[in-house]
Amino acid sequence: MILELEDWMFRVDVEATRDRTAAYALDHCQCGYCKNYYETVAAAYPGIPAFLDCFGVNLHGPVEVMPFEPTYVLACYRVTGDILHWGTAPIQADGIPVSVGAGEEGTFHLWIGEMDLPWVQAEPEEDVVSPANLPEFMERMEDIWNLRHGEAQFCS
Repeated sequence: MILELEDWMFRVDVEATRDRTAAYALDHCQCGYCKNYYETVAAAYPGIPAFLDCFGVNLHGPVEVMPFEPTYVLACYRVTGDILHWGTAPIQADGIPVSVGAGEEGTFHLWIGEMDLPWVQAEPEEDVVSPANLPEFMERMEDIWNLRHGEAQFCS
């Protein structure tokens, strides 16, 4: 399927993407940050599931959920297909920026965020034990933040 958004053009294998992200959804992280994302994103941003569905992406099947802060997250989804035309116009889903990135051959990534989500977990957000609490993860998040914003204003 050919999908055009703004001045971008994608060739998307919707069924292969559905299969891939459905498999990811069965095996996603169960830390408090990720559980909070899965439980709140659709209600907080109802346009995001519809946007992802155009690509065949399962909302609960990201490659990674990255909390810059416990409730301020970026999610990365892998799409099977190709970017036929790299546009310059910004893409948004429900007012949230979407960045497009090249993936391994025959795939590309949709980076959605940053999203500010309510905290609905019983465990207090400051008590969550997660790979996202590790120093090397926080360093990676700082690098991503700087790439997306061009500045070093990162909360830790």
